[in-house]
Amino acid sequence: MPLTLVMHWLHLLAMVVVLGGYLFLSFFLWPTLRELDAEVRLQVRLLGRLLRRFFTVVVVALMVEILTGGLYLLPATVAAGQGSGALAAFYRLLLVKLGLVFVALLLVPLQLFGLGFRLTRMDAGVAPFDAAAAQRVMRRLQGVSLLIAALLTAVVLLSTRL
Repeated sequence: MPLTLVMHWLHLLAMVVVLGGYLFLSFFLWPTLRELDAEVRLQVRLLGRLLRRFFTVVVVALMVEILTGGLYLLPATVAAGQGSGALAAFYRLLLVKLGLVFVALLLVPLQLFGLGFRLTRMDAGVAPFDAAAAQRVMRRLQGVSLLIAALLTAVVLLSTRL
């Protein structure tokens, strides 16, 4: 099996993991949590445990995505260079795709380190529990999840044109 085929499938698998995870958060977890009448402390406990696992998987998948995308790009660049028009179109699409990926890569650490850690620290008892602050953080986490899911969906759609 050629190395480029392995890289291609690893790249796709990593994207499925990340995008699938964010679609799950955006369309299933956040709406379900909002509908629950459970105490905010219970929601924080659930999210604290879930986000620890989720972000570990997402960070590993994003590292695989970046590594395989960079390695996968080399043969794709050569293949796109059949003519100057094809090469220019390829690089325009690639630039837009990489710009969207860059924004998503900025948002994931913001969500993990800026917002997610607030909930996990409340859950662990490191930070004092504040129900109003926890609800604000959860709303922000939901908004960022939706934005990341939209960006990654656009990346996938652009990738089908490369």
